[in-house]
Order: sequence, then structure tokens, then C-alpha cells
Amino acid sequence: MTVQTCSPPEKLKQALLKRSDELAMLPAVATEALELAQDPDCVAAEFAGVIERDVKLATEILSLSNSVYFAASSPVVSLRQAVVRLGLRQCRNLILTSSAASLMKSMPLEQEWVREVIWQHSFRTAKVASYINKQLRLGFEGEEFTAGLLHDFGRLLLAVAAPESFAKADPLAFVEDGQCLTAENEILGIDHCAFGAWFATHNGLPRALVASIELHHLPETHHPDGKLISLVAAADHIANHFQRYEEATDYDVGLNRGAHVIAKNGHPQLLNNDNGIVEAIFGEVLQDDQRDPSDLS
Repeated sequence: MTVQTCSPPEKLKQALLKRSDELAMLPAVATEALELAQDPDCVAAEFAGVIERDVKLATEILSLSNSVYFAASSPVVSLRQAVVRLGLRQCRNLILTSSAASLMKSMPLEQEWVREVIWQHSFRTAKVASYINKQLRLGFEGEEFTAGLLHDFGRLLLAVAAPESFAKADPLAFVEDGQCLTAENEILGIDHCAFGAWFATHNGLPRALVASIELHHLPETHHPDGKLISLVAAADHIANHFQRYEEATDYDVGLNRGAHVIAKNGHPQLLNNDNGIVEAIFGEVLQDDQRDPSDLS
């Protein structure tokens, strides 16, 4: 069965809609470029010409196309080259990633530390999803990074729409014991998964991204995009675990105890490699990566 995105309480909905100018997920140029990418007759020059009208978006896409997460075999120096070399599907994912990152880093929150903590977790989840995709050869071409980046977007939205209740509903402990969504529903009338999915749908994001936002706590749910949902769920669990044990003295003990549980809650292929891939993620992708997560380049 599939899960239908529910409508949020009217109070929360209006709190976001009245700030629609600040919370637009896709700038006009990005929307036009994504629509153009759906045309099978679209040519690279035409696609690049649309993106070039937004200097900020064009700069960020070039930066992302040369990043360690999306890089081709050699540097990309022009938008047209990026389109030709990476393909429309990859460029489409770059547009979504760039737009999502820009919005998340500028969310109008009363407490900036909330945005920073959620952004860091989201960025880590995206990195892990990208790493697992490459190691297990799952076949995604950037959408896994975007999905990881956006999976907890609903938490930011709840912090904007209900700042007075958010801390009680979500202490940002990154301990997912099955009660986190229950607490959000009881206090706010909706959980971050459903709220994020509603907003993503309202903004016209692709079905697969909406599904990964809505169902990353329910990877066992039957869905056409179940492969991506499971990948994001696994990456989310690993990022949560790292968040909890990052500064703990029993880091290694916690890792060994948690690896199998993390893998079991995400993509089943990880179960065959939990002592290899999962440990490599903690060492290569998370623990040894000191880059500023505010910089995607």
C-alpha cells in the first residue's frame, strides 16, 4: 500500500503560506529549467541558457558539478559542458540540490542553532546516501544526495511554523525510538514527515523526493520509490548514530553495537556488509570529513 500525504493543521499551513516569498523552494528559473528538462528534444545550449539567467543558481550548479559528490572525471568549466557531460537527469538533481540547500541555509528561524543542527544532520545524511549508492551501485545519479538533504526538511518547517511548541515536540536528540513522530503529532497535530511532504508537494517537487521525505521512518512501506526511501532511511539512521556518538568516549563500542541495527532499519543490502560499509562510512565519510557543511562545493 502507499501512504497519502495528509493536510497539516490550518494554523501551521497559514504560518508557512504567509511567508511564501521567504520559503519558495524553487526560484522561477529553476522551475523553468526543470520543466524544460522533461522535454526529450531539449538541447544542452537551450537548457544552459535558461539557467544562466540566474547567476546565483548558475554559480552554485557549477560548484556542485565539481564537488566530490557530483564530480565528473575532469573539471566542468561551463554550464553547457556540465549539461553535456552530466546529462539532463544529473543536472536536474543539481538544480534541486542547489535550490534546497539555499533555502535550508536561509530559513527564517527564531533560533539559528536549530537550523545549524538540522542542516548538519541533513548534510551528513546526504553524504552517507551518496556513499552507499556508489558502494552498492544502486544506480542513482544525484537524487539520493538531494533526498538525503531534504529528508528532515519538515523539522525546519515546524520550527518556523510553531517556534513556541517545536522544542517540546522535537528536542533534536536524534534518538529515534518510535516515539518522536508520536510526540510531534500529539503536540503539533502533524509530524515532520507529513508536514515536509505536504510542503514539498505544494512546491511541485518530484514524487520520489516527496516519498523519501514522507516515508523515511517507514522504509518497509510498499512504494514505487521504495529503493530510494530505504537508502535515505539507512543514511538517516547512520547519521543519527554518528550524531549521538560523535563526542562520546565509548564511540567504538557504540558503533559496533549499533551498526547492525542501523543497517536493518535501512537498505537490506547493508546487512551483508555492516562490518565493512557501515564502518567505512563512519571513518571515511563522517569522522574524517572536517569540511564545513555549509559549503557544498
